[in-house]
Amino acid sequence: MGGKPQVMYESYYQLSGRPFNHSPNTECFFAGDYVRESLSQLVRIVTRGEGVSLVTGPTGTGKSSVCQLLVEHFQFSHQVIYFQHGLFSSRHAFLESVVLALGISNARNSEAKNRAAIREHLFNLDEYPRSLLLIIDDAHQMSVDVLEECRQLISLVYGGTTRVHLVLAGLLKLEDSLAQPTFASLNQRVVHRCYLSALSSIETRSMIGDCLLKAGGEPAELFTRDALRKIYEYTEGVPRIAVQLADRAMLLGMQREQPILDSFDIELAWADLQQLPEPKTQKELAQTAAPASSAIEFGLLSD
Repeated sequence: MGGKPQVMYESYYQLSGRPFNHSPNTECFFAGDYVRESLSQLVRIVTRGEGVSLVTGPTGTGKSSVCQLLVEHFQFSHQVIYFQHGLFSSRHAFLESVVLALGISNARNSEAKNRAAIREHLFNLDEYPRSLLLIIDDAHQMSVDVLEECRQLISLVYGGTTRVHLVLAGLLKLEDSLAQPTFASLNQRVVHRCYLSALSSIETRSMIGDCLLKAGGEPAELFTRDALRKIYEYTEGVPRIAVQLADRAMLLGMQREQPILDSFDIELAWADLQQLPEPKTQKELAQTAAPASSAIEFGLLSD
């Protein structure tokens, strides 16, 4: 592409890297005291093979980041399979995906042969001594048949040791699904639930500060306290939206040559993200404040 090369705001604000990423980012995942303790329990449960764990919460609260944290933590101690979604067209498609992820050839066998291949692989402790950690994100999308296959997988025990550990992450309705009588056997094996939620105002400020510090920035020199309060006001503490808003504010701040971002910069960024009319500055508002007039004006109606 021709034209002037795009300048990234990292350079303008003298940062060592991009502090805010729109994709799940373990570097900037913020965990309060409850979540840290819950994640510690989850790690212990997987390590000891105690049962199934759930990670649930509203959209944008960090479920995918937790999944990636688990992948990073267990990648050398377990065989790890991480499916970023729970949408499998059939049992066969799910079993094929597991077989391929384990590196087993002839993945296009029948369901029965794929089950046998997985079992043979996991019971071959001489070549594959590490147990399997299966992590499925967006698990609320999983069908009844695929959840049943997961139940069968976690039933694989060899020498008194569970060979498959299961972590399901999804929206809160995942728990509603597992509460149905059809899934009673699987639900009884759930030994831990990690609930994620929106952050408080203080936690939102801490998350943004942590991201900036890891990128070599000083939070107090880049965002005013009013700006941080405005970020929380708009995003209600949802981490994904707060990160997107802070990122857009820094991009627009660079374009406007603002060395430190205040509440108006956050208003501009929010309007840009939401495709709303650009807010007026205090100076513009003062200029439009006219004395009372006998004329009647009609504004645009909005929903």
